[in-house]
Amino acid sequence: MPNYNMRGVQFLTDNLGNKTAAIVDLKEHSAFWADVLAECGEPTDFQFLVDSEGEKIAVLLDFEKHGELWEDVYDGIMTEGLEDEPGIPWEEFKRELELKGKLSV
Repeated sequence: MPNYNMRGVQFLTDNLGNKTAAIVDLKEHSAFWADVLAECGEPTDFQFLVDSEGEKIAVLLDFEKHGELWEDVYDGIMTEGLEDEPGIPWEEFKRELELKGKLSV
């Protein structure tokens, strides 16, 4: 897994430095977590960090137990800000690749 700094995510590692879990800030990623709950229902096997009022503020995703869900969360977090990124039409991108010799048709 690449070593990205991800806003609202802290990684837990084993003694060898391998990432084993992630703590996801539910305030930072509340919309995405709401989508997860809508699709999966209220999770029963997650551990949560709660504030003094008992509100869930973060979720622990153990990669061994929740690997598939983590992949979805990871993809969602990595693409969150991309809607505002300028795009390039496919034909123009394809032409650039052809000119650079990275694509042959």
